[in-house]
Amino acid sequence: MTRKIKVLIADDHPLLTAGLKMAVDGWEEFQTAGIAENGQETVELCERERPDIVLMDMQMPVMSGAEAAAIIKKRFPKTRIVALTTFYDGETVDAALKAGCDGFLLKTIDPEQLRMALHSILNGISVIDGEAMNELRRREAAHIRVDFSERELQLLGYICNGLSNKEIAERLFLQPGTVKNMVSLLLNKTFCVSRADLTRYAMEHRLVKKDSD
Repeated sequence: MTRKIKVLIADDHPLLTAGLKMAVDGWEEFQTAGIAENGQETVELCERERPDIVLMDMQMPVMSGAEAAAIIKKRFPKTRIVALTTFYDGETVDAALKAGCDGFLLKTIDPEQLRMALHSILNGISVIDGEAMNELRRREAAHIRVDFSERELQLLGYICNGLSNKEIAERLFLQPGTVKNMVSLLLNKTFCVSRADLTRYAMEHRLVKKDSD
């Protein structure tokens, strides 16, 4: 009989852990190795149960998920750790990855997607949620000098003041499709994912002022 993959669940929310346990035990190749309610308990259970993979909440009492992950990785390097969290702000993502987590996923993930992600991680492939990856890129971009042309700054100004592509096209005497392409290039250049994100980027870097023309 093939040995099942042992999964340790670490989270201090009973409803969530119950749902995760039901999902894990429902997968033929997995089984729950235990449930921990804080970071310290997670470390202790890892020493006793030696799980193959840990689903780790980052925000836990007594000891945070990142602290627990760092200890587990030092003591049991082969144990895979997946940060499973509600938050994907830069600090949380950074803390998880610096602690040695092999994956970073949000708690809103579909159960079957989680199952596939666990298989990838067990095979040595890091899996990071798309939103978390975008946050990492934005933080990285914040430390990189980005130069803008006068036309790009003008376009940023219009975007920050809420003008649509059609309105911008009329002011710049361009086709709406051309403006759409220019906006896409700005998004790529700044590692932003939306016009709202681009507006925030422009204001934070003092590239434009609201109500400027």
